[in-house]
Amino acid sequence: MWTATVSATNFTTGTGTPAQTIAKSSVSYWSGPTTASSGGGSRTPGQPTAAQKAALTATVTAFSGRKLNGIANSTSWQPTLVVTVPSSAATGVYTGVITHSVA
Repeated sequence: MWTATVSATNFTTGTGTPAQTIAKSSVSYWSGPTTASSGGGSRTPGQPTAAQKAALTATVTAFSGRKLNGIANSTSWQPTLVVTVPSSAATGVYTGVITHSVA
């Protein structure tokens, strides 16, 4: 069994004051379906449809799967990020980090 997770940091500009921060709770993630795969086993998207998008307030499961005995497998997907910019956000170039991990 394997699980791919996704997490985010806050997005900031300038010195990161409250007006210069877009909280990670304003970032939603949608894994969508498998776009390519190889090897045997099963694969399950964490958020198969846009209606199931998840806020990245905490680590979220992007995909999970089970490989067949001793047979390696791979899975690709094309996730969608939705960032809701608060009306109070300062103008600027915002930087944040989205991390995928597999265990």
